[in-house]
Amino acid sequence: MSGKNGFYPVIETSFKAQGYKYFDGDRNIKGKTSQHRRKPDYVAVKENAIIIGEIKSPNEPPMTSSWRQKQPNDSIEFAGVRADVLEREKAGKLDPEIGGHEIIIRGQIPNYVSCIGKTYDLPVDKKGKVVKGGYSVPTEQAVNVEKAFLSMGKRYCQIIYDDNGSITYIFDL
Repeated sequence: MSGKNGFYPVIETSFKAQGYKYFDGDRNIKGKTSQHRRKPDYVAVKENAIIIGEIKSPNEPPMTSSWRQKQPNDSIEFAGVRADVLEREKAGKLDPEIGGHEIIIRGQIPNYVSCIGKTYDLPVDKKGKVVKGGYSVPTEQAVNVEKAFLSMGKRYCQIIYDDNGSITYIFDL
């Protein structure tokens, strides 16, 4: 269950068990233009909420150096988050175990939201719904994710646990 093929279905199952309609980023969300890779791992919908989410499997630890390197398709804001986290880590002000999660929560997921209608279309109508972020990780990363939320002064509004080793944080953007 450590890689993408093993871990991603666990996330889908956990959302469906909570009554969400789940759209896989690879199977159900069609990219647009040459920037088609700038789309989320999933979109989950329930009642008036649309969750735009990122999954990090056990094979994608938060200390990975590529998480801190500017990518060619990064928005200015996302590149700034990467640089800010790296600077704070180098200064000893932020543990890389926490900084990696901050990059995803404060940078990557908001970047996905800003790409709606540009690099991908939502698989559902957004009218009357609130868009939120979703971050799904192995349960062993829960403490570090919660420290990242604390470090950013952000709160999550819901947690989805499952018995297969994953936890998802849903938060306001």
